[in-house]
Amino acid sequence: MIRFFTLSVLFAAFGALACSHADFSADEGDISPLSPPEVQCDTCFYPVVMVHGFLASGDTWAKFHQRFTSNSYKPSQLYAFDWNSLNQGANHVAALDAFIDNILTKTGAPKVRLIGHSAGGGLGYNYLSDAARAAKVDGYVHIGSSVQSGPAGPGGSMATLNLWSPDDNVVQGGDISGATNVQIPGKDHYQIATSQESFAAVWQFFHNQPPNTLEITPESIVCIAGRMLYFGENTPLVNGKVEIYQVNPATGERLTSAPAHTLFTDSLGYWPAINVDANVTYEFVATPPIPAQREIHYFREGFTHLNTLVYLRTIPPPTSLAGLLLAGLPNNDNQTVMNVFSASQAIINGRDTLTVAGSVLSTPQYAAPDKTAISYFLYDDGDSQTELTPVGIFGTFPFLNGVDMFFPTNPPGTISLQFNNRQLNVRNLKSSQGVVVGVFD
Repeated sequence: MIRFFTLSVLFAAFGALACSHADFSADEGDISPLSPPEVQCDTCFYPVVMVHGFLASGDTWAKFHQRFTSNSYKPSQLYAFDWNSLNQGANHVAALDAFIDNILTKTGAPKVRLIGHSAGGGLGYNYLSDAARAAKVDGYVHIGSSVQSGPAGPGGSMATLNLWSPDDNVVQGGDISGATNVQIPGKDHYQIATSQESFAAVWQFFHNQPPNTLEITPESIVCIAGRMLYFGENTPLVNGKVEIYQVNPATGERLTSAPAHTLFTDSLGYWPAINVDANVTYEFVATPPIPAQREIHYFREGFTHLNTLVYLRTIPPPTSLAGLLLAGLPNNDNQTVMNVFSASQAIINGRDTLTVAGSVLSTPQYAAPDKTAISYFLYDDGDSQTELTPVGIFGTFPFLNGVDMFFPTNPPGTISLQFNNRQLNVRNLKSSQGVVVGVFD
């Protein structure tokens, strides 16, 4: 049973301009590929629609997306469905139906294949409960989601893969009678939707044979694109500014005073595709279109393969639930406000190690298996001391932590983040200049 289950929706297709991968979707009004659609048949690639879970966004699927494209899928055949999982009152089924109708119309495909993770699995089952909607889907994958009485679709008629882990501490998974059941031990709630083993099971289910590769194939020039939206709610930001700087990986310091790229988001929050060098560390500055809203500075590990799911989350207005959650973040010249985000797995005490500025955060308190923590908000509670005590109300939510840490901003310098054997160095920017986010892909 899913402990944290609430629902709502937006869209995710990927805009592309000057990019080495030419076959992209444009926006919600025109998602047709730039090259003619494939002839559809049992051995061809149906479009794949991927639905994220609670508090998540379309970038949950970045690893799957990269493995699909490493196995000859085109970006125009892969779609992430963004929805507001905090909004229980919205008609998410209708929105997903419109999303799928648009894909079918613009690509010429007869059906899509559908994947739902966690709360997205509940949405997938609800969507497929109607015969007319189920007729648009060739097969369904239920990942890390609640056990159902049978396969999806009216009368259990939909070919269904149920993928779960006994070490998922968010959802108590199990076999579904009549479905194809694959249990993958050792995977946490996010790994079951991002791992090589999970992708192998999905590919086998869709294609009746193993994939050509489970690796994400390296590229020297990498096409990237993404979206700017509000944290938690996935409301798109129109005409937001994205500045991209190359930084020194040893210090996080910008190599140039001017950004290498300056981009603006469209009517659905998408910023256009560009080419970047592989294995180069970048800082992304997300500036919301409303002047009073704060910038977010994203420091990311180097890109190695096509990634059109580079999401830049900003702080919602304080009138919303997610906005209330973030309203207490300091905004002054004296300290850095930091967020550390693990995009494809939880941080589990005894299995993983997370250290920030020399302080270990992968403790039983902050990295318990049942917490399934992927996001740490780090800032001082007002006494200019690092006490490693809880701050804010983050601890009341799944997946999130708030920890009292003081990062002084004078003199300017580097804050070192270490996750397992990986290191990311970021700058101690003033919180009045924005929030610093370190992303481990």
